[in-house]
Amino acid sequence: MVYYLNEVEHKYIVLNLRPRIRANPVPEELRGWNWHSPPLKPYYDIKLPMYLICSTYCKTARDVYLTVVEKKKGEEDLNIRLGRAVHETVARAIREAKKLNFNAKPEIKDEAVEDAVNMVWDYTMAACKSAFLKAKAEQPYASEEDVISTSMPFLVEHRMDGSLLGCSGIIAVDCYDYLHNIVFDVKVSSTSARLYTAGYALVIESLYEIPVDIGCTVSISFREDRMSITKDIHFIDANLRSWWIEERDKKAEIVYEQTDPGKPDECNPRCMFRNVCL
Repeated sequence: MVYYLNEVEHKYIVLNLRPRIRANPVPEELRGWNWHSPPLKPYYDIKLPMYLICSTYCKTARDVYLTVVEKKKGEEDLNIRLGRAVHETVARAIREAKKLNFNAKPEIKDEAVEDAVNMVWDYTMAACKSAFLKAKAEQPYASEEDVISTSMPFLVEHRMDGSLLGCSGIIAVDCYDYLHNIVFDVKVSSTSARLYTAGYALVIESLYEIPVDIGCTVSISFREDRMSITKDIHFIDANLRSWWIEERDKKAEIVYEQTDPGKPDECNPRCMFRNVCL
């Protein structure tokens, strides 16, 4: 399943990543629970959705101006619809698996992504069932509830209030593994998206006051009848947190000043506002 780590990935975390984290800990001022003090304290009284803070489609952040100031709506392409369908499918499959409803079927809302939805559903459900049966066999005296909690330790689409850090609305983190303290973000692309895990980690820290140092970006791609998954496991370090703060403040300033930053020299072909700018 997309949120289960294999043996090699666990070894990388235990023998490489965690020693690095202990040797170079995150400064206290960059922990989410210090939301009330600079540099985490929002400079502007502007609340932005997480996806706009972390968006890197537009080099000038004109997508933020068009969305919030001009109230424009972008055009969803197949890739965006696929991404939404994959997120919904993974979350629902895990919820059904936690009910031990392993024979449940996926909901197909868009025929254009039907094959991808079925592959993601089958893969996720098989992984959850395997983990549950393995834990059940190894924990013969554990209650069913305990087996579910330890074999599928995932909070999926967990709703959080990010307003303390200048985020708008209710944020839904793709997945938080509460046993290994790892925050996950799923992308249907090969694009690096570490800003999302940094943002999620900061919001978790601001609300629950627990340190979150490890993020994992899961990239899922589809080709004919095959699904491919790659994971970028990383330290949510000071540089990444500072970058997230800079993006938040830069984009909040655009909204506050209502200043059009202009078009970039080169537009991303996957930008939702490509037709608006052209």
